[in-house]
Amino acid sequence: MDTSFFVSLDKKALYHNIEYLREYKQKELLPVLKANAYGHDILLIAKALYDYDIKVWAVARYSEAVSICEYFKTLSIDDFKILIFESLIDDYSLLEKYPQICPTLNSIKDLKNALANNISIDRLSLKIDFGFGRNGIKYEEVDELKNLIKYNSLKFLSIFSHLFSSSYTDGLEIIKKFTDLVNMLGRNNFEMVHLQNAAGIYNYDVDIVTHIRTGMLTYGLQEAGFYDLDMKPVFTGLIGYVDSVRYVNELDYVAYQELSSIDPGTKKIAKIKIGYGDGFSKANNKTTCLIKKKEYVISQVTMDNTFIEVDDRVNVGDEVHLYHRPNEIKTKTSFSMLELLIAISPLRVKRIFKGEEN
Repeated sequence: MDTSFFVSLDKKALYHNIEYLREYKQKELLPVLKANAYGHDILLIAKALYDYDIKVWAVARYSEAVSICEYFKTLSIDDFKILIFESLIDDYSLLEKYPQICPTLNSIKDLKNALANNISIDRLSLKIDFGFGRNGIKYEEVDELKNLIKYNSLKFLSIFSHLFSSSYTDGLEIIKKFTDLVNMLGRNNFEMVHLQNAAGIYNYDVDIVTHIRTGMLTYGLQEAGFYDLDMKPVFTGLIGYVDSVRYVNELDYVAYQELSSIDPGTKKIAKIKIGYGDGFSKANNKTTCLIKKKEYVISQVTMDNTFIEVDDRVNVGDEVHLYHRPNEIKTKTSFSMLELLIAISPLRVKRIFKGEEN
């Protein structure tokens, strides 16, 4: 029996979240697939979105966009677009090779270089920096930007900024600045306009935007302070099977620790084939997992294996659910479910939509 672990995903939940957010904000979605689709598998999610007729997505880095393009090439699919938010344009040959890739201009210099290299402006986005401290065209450079747009009759794929963690009134000020800026540059010069992060989607209505840019919310992951019961988690579990069971009285050690490290009443130690080498963090030591609807303590996480304090109910081949209480995990590990899910190795742990295991 294969006792390796996999991440179980719910495609119906993904589609539910899309429809719910569309209806809620009366806007189209721009799903963000960065960081392996927030740990859900960038290729799996991109194909699911494509099948749902959502064909424009965003990532952070060129490498992420290239991986999607190469995968979709094997499927003979080319009618999609991928916006890249973070990586700078430093290899124009990539844009020739992958016409679906749509970079972001983060400075006036980027825009001038694109014009000098005859890059189609209608595949590029402008990012505006309102003090987020990451990157983007500075607000003080807007007059120069306006002149370049007017002089060269430029039309872009999109313009965007970011509603970073700020007070409610600061957010309103950014929305006003962004709205005024887009109108000043010419609203018709941009096919797409987007601004909100997850908290911003709940806090504000922004008339000027055409799309809501959804990262965490696409996958039903929710931020501290915001919890919407109508959102559904796409992640449904980190699942595998018991690989071996040993009686404690047969052991001198549990992996690298002495027997004194486990609860004195423990009769058996079960081993599962997942560890921090797979991205299952040592922070999970002394948390619990679920076997046959009962919680058991995780005794020790090693590089390739994890050891669990169990009883006579547990046998080889039993199904094991890790992260079975995702909303409580931060209080037990100090890491959010988002951080833990992104850390799970895409090479060693497959992502699978429920019902599509084969």
